[in-house]
Amino acid sequence: MPSHSARKTPLALKFPGCPTDAMARDEMPTLPTNAHLFETLSDGERLALAHFMRERHFDAGETVCSRGQHGNTMLVVVQGTLSAVVSGKDNPQAEVARLEAGSVLGETFCIDPAPRPVTVVASESTTVLEISRDDLTRMRQEAPRVAAALVSAVFQEVLRRLRCLDDRVDRELRAEGVGGAYGDADNSVSDRAAATGCEARPARPRGSA
Repeated sequence: MPSHSARKTPLALKFPGCPTDAMARDEMPTLPTNAHLFETLSDGERLALAHFMRERHFDAGETVCSRGQHGNTMLVVVQGTLSAVVSGKDNPQAEVARLEAGSVLGETFCIDPAPRPVTVVASESTTVLEISRDDLTRMRQEAPRVAAALVSAVFQEVLRRLRCLDDRVDRELRAEGVGGAYGDADNSVSDRAAATGCEARPARPRGSA
């Protein structure tokens, strides 16, 4: 049997998202405070969003998703570390990004499902919160304001990454001449991470502390 588990929070939502029962609130999943994707959401909206998410656990070495697999969920790392890997010439699994607590994977997929661009594995025992496109559809019916806030936050994050990538390309083109930045087949970790839909930190070299 798969080692990961999934559960829905069986709590009634009363918009703006704060269950009236204190014990019920304690049982709900909690979004990491350092997940900047949700910075524009109010405390009530964050709590309401957590109501629609499910908690999942992955053991070290377990595959979270595979490259090319249909993706329709967004994952938020709560505890632990995930590693995004792609196939390379000399290394069949070259790590291109590392996702630690507060990192977000595939935020656009709960809005617009698509094949996963990378394989993601758990580097250690890891807990994530997951929301699917179906969850977002239900949220639009039960808590439309929260759904709109989430979609807006995702679009703002995508625009931010595009601006960062555009600035990086512009700097490299100015430094190396036209065609210099993307003429190199070995793109930088930042560029590859931007293409994965990961909010990630660059991977450390293998064997480093």
